[in-house]
Amino acid sequence: MTASRNRILSLAAAIALATSLAMVAADTAFAGTRNGSPPAAALRDGRSPDTIDAASAVQSAGVSSLPDGRSPDTRDAALTAQATLLTLVDGRSPDTHDAAAMAHAPVVTVTVSPGFDWGDFGIGVAAALGLVLLVAVTVRLLAARSGSKQQRPVATA
Repeated sequence: MTASRNRILSLAAAIALATSLAMVAADTAFAGTRNGSPPAAALRDGRSPDTIDAASAVQSAGVSSLPDGRSPDTRDAALTAQATLLTLVDGRSPDTHDAAAMAHAPVVTVTVSPGFDWGDFGIGVAAALGLVLLVAVTVRLLAARSGSKQQRPVATA
């Protein structure tokens, strides 16, 4: 009885230790949260210091919109492209376009059956005949086996 009592006490101690460790880990994981919001340390800015300085300089200057950082040639090309692209353009390659057109218009090939296939018929008949013979032989052997049992005298001491 002492061994089972010791086993129960060690199991209870292990459960208590695991529970306390889980509580400490959960407390550490949720430290600083309020109403399910992440802590302030988790909301760190992932930008480089130079980018942060440039953004704060723009905000302190009172600029309402960010300046366009593209070169004048890039801006002109973008404006021209936007003006000319009023219609949708298919950007797929010609091979992809042809394959898609063929997929929506499949080619149907009709084949005519040559008639009754006597070879398949012969194979089917042979398989059926073999199965019937196998069942007949099995039944015959089982019947002969059960008929050959003779009553043997009961052994007495």
